[in-house]
Amino acid sequence: METVFLYTLGTFVGIVAIYLLGTMVSPLRPNLVKNDHFECGLPASSSQPTKANFGYFIFAIMFIVIDMAGMFFSLFVFSKDNHALMIAAIFAGILFVALSVAMKEYRKETVHA
Repeated sequence: METVFLYTLGTFVGIVAIYLLGTMVSPLRPNLVKNDHFECGLPASSSQPTKANFGYFIFAIMFIVIDMAGMFFSLFVFSKDNHALMIAAIFAGILFVALSVAMKEYRKETVHA
């Protein structure tokens, strides 16, 4: 328990130290350009918006699922309980099947689009 506390405390102190170092080193010179609103990209070429490709959203959601699954599986790395490892293996199998089906649908959509 004290290892987790020390890791959390060290991370917090490191973040605060980097923030304070950045505020001390960086120059503070506000002007009109820095305080102006900023938008990325080119101006719209027409008043009618174009439809976004749904494949981008599928890709983003799959990335989030894989990222969360990686965090979930990291909990079982040091587990000595066989039951917990079996549950993690079943979850990995279900996740693999779900991602395979999602990738098949994603490919099908991008080919026919």
